[in-house]
Amino acid sequence: MNRDASRKWTADLRRRYLPGEPGAYTTFLHLALSACPEGGRVIDLGCGEEGYLSCLMERAGEIIGMDDRPLRGPYGHYIQADVGKSIPLEAGSVDVAAGKFLLEHLEDPAGFLREVYRVLRPGGRVVLMTPNIIYYPYALNYLLSLILPQEKRMRLVALFSGRDAHDIFPVRYRCNTPRRVRRELEKAGFEVLHLKTYGDCEVSAVTRPLGVLAVAYERIASLVGVEWARGFIVMAGGRK
Repeated sequence: MNRDASRKWTADLRRRYLPGEPGAYTTFLHLALSACPEGGRVIDLGCGEEGYLSCLMERAGEIIGMDDRPLRGPYGHYIQADVGKSIPLEAGSVDVAAGKFLLEHLEDPAGFLREVYRVLRPGGRVVLMTPNIIYYPYALNYLLSLILPQEKRMRLVALFSGRDAHDIFPVRYRCNTPRRVRRELEKAGFEVLHLKTYGDCEVSAVTRPLGVLAVAYERIASLVGVEWARGFIVMAGGRK
């Protein structure tokens, strides 16, 4: 059985044994959509090629994609920039700043959050999604990032996960526990509106046994109520 089939099988197993569990991706999009006023200005930070916030296009007046690579896509407006260093927009000009799988790659997440706060209007919101290094697959990846050169770690991740090498990037994990995320959001000036962890059964489910382990972990975490130990952190902060 190939990796994709194992992940699909694991997703079906998760739905069977964890019915009604909210998903990280669904929550992330819901938070971004609910934060966007009619005609609002949205930035997709570290957007890549997905156009993941396209569902906001009918509501938002403008969506700007930002990435350090030159991109084209559905948004119509892209800015090439290293958002980990600066966001080249005027202060108080954005209603929603959103990004998924960005925070774990940043050298200075505290500085990034301060920059996000700067470009948001009063009442604006930041919505982010990132791995939780308390969750065992990401804990292993974190350890590998400490002991291996990044290129070797990325080759191992590509070999294990089956992902394309160009989709794997260096990781820093400097703001990747719920406690650290809360602290950095508050230090940057945000009011924390949402901060929860969500299940991630598919990241390690490259075989059926690993898929069973992932679902069993989530099942136990759900029964015991270990909210801080799941795979994804989804957060929303409001600019005061």
